[in-house]
Amino acid sequence: MFYDLTIAPHWSTDTVSALDVRIRTDSAAEKGSPVFTYFHDLVTIPFCPLEGSFQMKDSLGTIPYEVKSLPAIMNFVHPEGLIAKRDTSGEITLSYRILPRIQPQDYHSSPYFDLVAEKGGVNGTGTTFLCYPGTLEDQAVISLTWDLSALPKGCRGIWTFSSDSHAEKQMAFGEFLWTVFACGEVNSKEHGNTGFYWFDTLPFPAEAGAERITKMFEVMSEMFHDSGEDYRVFARHNHFAGGGGTALTRSYLYGYGKNDPVDLEDLQDLLAHEMVHNWPAMDDNPPGKGTWYIEGSAEYYSTMVPMEMGIRSAAKTAEVINSKAGAYWKNPMHRLSNEELGKRYWTDRRCQRVPYARGILFLANADAAIQKASGGKKKLLDVELELLKMPNPEPEDFLKAVKKLSGLDLREAYECMCRGDDPVPDPDAFGGYFIPKQEMVHEQDHQHTVEYNHAEGREVPGWVWYLKES
Repeated sequence: MFYDLTIAPHWSTDTVSALDVRIRTDSAAEKGSPVFTYFHDLVTIPFCPLEGSFQMKDSLGTIPYEVKSLPAIMNFVHPEGLIAKRDTSGEITLSYRILPRIQPQDYHSSPYFDLVAEKGGVNGTGTTFLCYPGTLEDQAVISLTWDLSALPKGCRGIWTFSSDSHAEKQMAFGEFLWTVFACGEVNSKEHGNTGFYWFDTLPFPAEAGAERITKMFEVMSEMFHDSGEDYRVFARHNHFAGGGGTALTRSYLYGYGKNDPVDLEDLQDLLAHEMVHNWPAMDDNPPGKGTWYIEGSAEYYSTMVPMEMGIRSAAKTAEVINSKAGAYWKNPMHRLSNEELGKRYWTDRRCQRVPYARGILFLANADAAIQKASGGKKKLLDVELELLKMPNPEPEDFLKAVKKLSGLDLREAYECMCRGDDPVPDPDAFGGYFIPKQEMVHEQDHQHTVEYNHAEGREVPGWVWYLKES
């Protein structure tokens, strides 16, 4: 199947005001089936506003259609289909114009899927402005062309996999839609197959930030035996206070808050976490099944790798461990099972955060146990590399890989973790550089602050890590 996509942005005042989208494909559809599908909304983020309507043509002329809701995907993606009123014939062309999303008052973007404009341009993922034929599992030869003729001189179009005006790549639609598109007056710092892109100004030195990003990616890509594909980070200036970001296909969309200062250490930690998402993966359906591994791995390696690289001190790393792993006991939802947490991810942000802390605690303990059992010959990374050879590993595959490489049976510890039993930190975890001590900590019963060390809330028993004296 081929999927030829042309994006033609339009300019108004100081930014991109609309995108004309044209898609050509040879994917046929029978009467009563979807010619194209789009996400009406995913995790409450809507498809971009249409100016006019979808126009479809084939060799017989205009394709009559009706819009119908389709079954939800994993409960939080709600697709709609352009249902053909006759069989299609030959190549199909779909044309439409979309407008960047205007976020509601007091909106806090999470995750960063939507296509949003700011001074200088627009960026976002394909999930909120592109349609696709067939299914998300279908592979297609994607051909992307940027038509920048309506933009000011010097403007660029950037895609996750290319900074050129034309690019081709074969991939599944389930990967393609979660790539990033940016166009306008794009600023960039590029090194090899990595790049950092932004509009207007940044609240931190671009050169220093880009250098840290490329350094970390080079180290991590070698560590995880990366395939060598491109990796790009896109920055967005939020229209609201507070920052964040979302890991996407071989890319990351980073948002920084309006008038908020950005610390390079915090940025480094955030981006390190998201970079790890390019590698460790696990089946997470139903939600909660593999979140502990996916997010726990990202938390673990984003904590340890900067210290091992020498760009973060051991003392600072102790603070990071307390912020990440120590947040577990401060979260009033930490006794819920993985299954129950998964059911509440999109209704209670506190439940979203528990697997991060639970995962890093479990994996740090697992690393220490694997090293002891193997006499230092194997570690957690060896297990993760085994799982990377599998297309969609399960929790059971993790347990089997641990036993195969070290002889260790982690099933009981795994089942305790899944139930929500409180873990006991291994003093040899996190490389053995730190001493965990049980202390009273302040519970954080707020939707947006459960991972931060605010001195409020009732006192509860928890753990605190201290740097060992040399």
